[in-house]
Amino acid sequence: MNILFYTHGKVYATRGGTERTTVSLATALTRLYGCRCFSLYEAVEQTERETCFVEEFQWQVGRDQRHDVETLRKIIVNNSIDYIIDQGIFIHVELLRQAAEGTGCKVILAHHYEPGAETLYMSLRRHWAKRHDKMSVRRRCKWLFNLFFYPYAKYKYVKILRRTYREAYFNAHCVVLLSNGFVDVYQQFGRFNDDKKFLIIPNSLSFNEFLPMDEIEEKKPVVLIVSRIEEVHKRLSLALEMWAKVTKHMEVNGWTLKIVGTGKDMPMYRRMIENEKIPNVTFEGHHNPIPYYREASLFMMTSRSESWGLTLTEAQQMGVVPIAFDTYASLREIITDGEDGAVIEEGDVNGYVNRMLELMQDDSKRQRMARQAIVSSQQFSQERIAEKWKMLFDELDDKR
Repeated sequence: MNILFYTHGKVYATRGGTERTTVSLATALTRLYGCRCFSLYEAVEQTERETCFVEEFQWQVGRDQRHDVETLRKIIVNNSIDYIIDQGIFIHVELLRQAAEGTGCKVILAHHYEPGAETLYMSLRRHWAKRHDKMSVRRRCKWLFNLFFYPYAKYKYVKILRRTYREAYFNAHCVVLLSNGFVDVYQQFGRFNDDKKFLIIPNSLSFNEFLPMDEIEEKKPVVLIVSRIEEVHKRLSLALEMWAKVTKHMEVNGWTLKIVGTGKDMPMYRRMIENEKIPNVTFEGHHNPIPYYREASLFMMTSRSESWGLTLTEAQQMGVVPIAFDTYASLREIITDGEDGAVIEEGDVNGYVNRMLELMQDDSKRQRMARQAIVSSQQFSQERIAEKWKMLFDELDDKR
């Protein structure tokens, strides 16, 4: 069985959640079922090919659709591709379907975000933040034009995005979502009424290992955030605000907050820490997060929206108790409140702070929840998730 994974950027495990998921799935399918996995990507980056891929192809959509289809068809035919897994690139599902037509290859769209969450990236605040003094005259005029006509631009963007969702659904042979709660949301956003092509497969764990239970007592007084450093989705300013409240309690002296990741909003957060004198925070940069998970006791998530929250399951499998706002449908499929993590009502900052303080001060409860987190995370093991994908492939084979 030959599988082609299609992503925007070149796949490497530390790039982001979609990429880590791709590597985990491709590795498991190769190891368990003897699949041959290939990578197709657009954006060029100078990184080594991941060992889970037999070969990788760099391809960019041009203006000649016929040429694009022919290029893709050659890749499909020459490598006997049975399935294309489009990792959330809605706009090109129809192109992939045309290229696969008549070859027996099936196109699967795997959506890695909460349906409609893309609209969060088009906000007036975000556009305003793009201004700077060194803009050229031409660029400044364009910025002002878009600012003045922002309401129409957003209306048009959302309209096009809805159509793209709808067209992607009907062009794909199957659409894989991460949570049952996303099925109705996808249909409502795409403005259609059909659920026959939906299938639910959660993301697998990023790492094929679990923290040994006897190492839980060795954990350090560290609160961890592993995230892209950006405000729109991740709301790290809220995390820093709550951390500032926590550090005012003398009984939790000795605890530190470590933030692993990089992103464009780093300067803003550094200014916030300096201006508000928030203590005991370190930005660790871009690193393999496993050593940080191994030492940390608590994990913070403040996201406005997530598709799955891959870092939550990463934290759980390493015995780090996660705390998150109840802002997206799949959260409660990962965390059972009070057992393997804490779920806080959206906007309840004081509730979040109080739960964090409680877990900081109660070693017995925190360690009990950490043990349960490790057990709970095993339902998302790479073996179990790969099995679900294999069942999907077998089902599609029956329809050939």
